[in-house]
Amino acid sequence: MDNIWFYVSSPDAKQDLSEHGNLIDKLVPYWYGVKADGTLDDQAEKDVKETEAQKNIQVYPIIHNYSSPQMRDRIHNLLSNPQLRSTLVTNIVNMAVGEKYPGVNIDFEFVPPEDRQNLTTFMQMLYTELSGKGIKTTISVPAELKDNPDHPFSGAFNYSAIQRFCDEMYILAYDEHFATPGPIASIGFVRNVLNYAVTVIPPNKIRLGMAVYGYDWTENVTIPRTLSYNQAIELARNLGANITYDETAQESTFTYTMNTTSHTVWFEDVRSFTAKLELLMEYNIPGIAVWRLGQEDQRIWNILAIRNF
Repeated sequence: MDNIWFYVSSPDAKQDLSEHGNLIDKLVPYWYGVKADGTLDDQAEKDVKETEAQKNIQVYPIIHNYSSPQMRDRIHNLLSNPQLRSTLVTNIVNMAVGEKYPGVNIDFEFVPPEDRQNLTTFMQMLYTELSGKGIKTTISVPAELKDNPDHPFSGAFNYSAIQRFCDEMYILAYDEHFATPGPIASIGFVRNVLNYAVTVIPPNKIRLGMAVYGYDWTENVTIPRTLSYNQAIELARNLGANITYDETAQESTFTYTMNTTSHTVWFEDVRSFTAKLELLMEYNIPGIAVWRLGQEDQRIWNILAIRNF
């Protein structure tokens, strides 16, 4: 089964790669940003490439629009303008061939819903070009509970159409809560996401996107602070907060007060991770895609080693 990890450069991520790379099948590094003219901003790291080669890890670099709502207009222009769209496809193909990558991952966020057909057309063009050269096409897609073409964040992603033009779809079944406190990815939410996904995507193409981080919500603040597992544990320990495991959500949580302001924390750990792994066999899904290396509970690697991913 595929054990896929997203990678963003950090000391913790590099240490993880060195220590646990033998358990990783594919690394999906955040390396190529799209520019307004359809060219790519190369952020690849030579030392990471060397480590991957030594450990025989396949590299599927991310082509991204910087995970930023400020890039909404840029991705709209790149997808809707036929010339720019063609230029972008050509540059991705040339990069993948030149660097001898076995595959690439498309991670476009904040795509306007009106670009739904444009995104599908882009994927068709890219898939046709890459598959002709023996290179795999994968795409990260937001979690959906049903097809909603008007949804401001996920409306552009037509699961049933896109699945025809990719080899793998990484369904990011997390961030269930963001503006308000709640589980990162409750087991019920993940199950509902998969219940819909398998009706429109062949299960063999699905990779379950799993989180290994946490969020710290400050009262009356709509954007939470991201925490790694270690940061969440250290925060609770330093404040004397009592961590509880919510059996319904299958996720850990605690609350605390600082300077008279209330905080709520939810985070993923080895127990919540294991609970979601159990869904793979139930839904006949052949792998996971984890966001992201360096943020996880280290005990997860023991589970992955035992399960021989």
